[in-house]
Amino acid sequence: MDALVETMPGANTAPPVLLLQGTGGTNLEMLNFGRRLLPQSPLITIAGRQGVGAQRQYFRQTASSPADPQQILTEATWVAQQARSVCAQHRWDWERLVTVGYSNGAAMAAYAVQSGLLPGVGVFLHPLWVPVAHPHALTGRDLWFSAGERDPLVTPATVQRVADACAQLGAKTTIKVTAGTHNLTPGEVLAAREWLGIHAV
Repeated sequence: MDALVETMPGANTAPPVLLLQGTGGTNLEMLNFGRRLLPQSPLITIAGRQGVGAQRQYFRQTASSPADPQQILTEATWVAQQARSVCAQHRWDWERLVTVGYSNGAAMAAYAVQSGLLPGVGVFLHPLWVPVAHPHALTGRDLWFSAGERDPLVTPATVQRVADACAQLGAKTTIKVTAGTHNLTPGEVLAAREWLGIHAV
């Protein structure tokens, strides 16, 4: 089995980036994606422990079947512990961590941020809605969201719901809606990169 946790070195003075993939994504894809977003940063990617291959994800969920609250809490805690451990090992600044997630990984990232498990800036690309039982204050935190108007899996209204939940906790949220589907568009990636250039410091 491929390693669940992989890293790519960068400048220790740059904020580290945690990359959480969509269902069936790969570590290599996410590391390459992270390098495009923040070229100087050290990168961490952590694969989900549920399923294998094209079905691998962080927690079991579909648009019609909600996530199991205990499972997602367990997995979010595990992801955060792994990321913190890697940062400590490499002496990367945990408090400046940038979390980037796509689809199932974006839902996990948003959940972990709202639960107080992950610090720093967040970029959530097409996140599914997951309720958070014990949310923490996000006062002053900068979070960026994206959605596709023709996305059959995650509607812009769903993404707005996640963003609104974060805003109610005090986060400063930005939402980018494209004319695309569930796949990321070049303009969406560029917008995320430009936003990170300002907020990931």
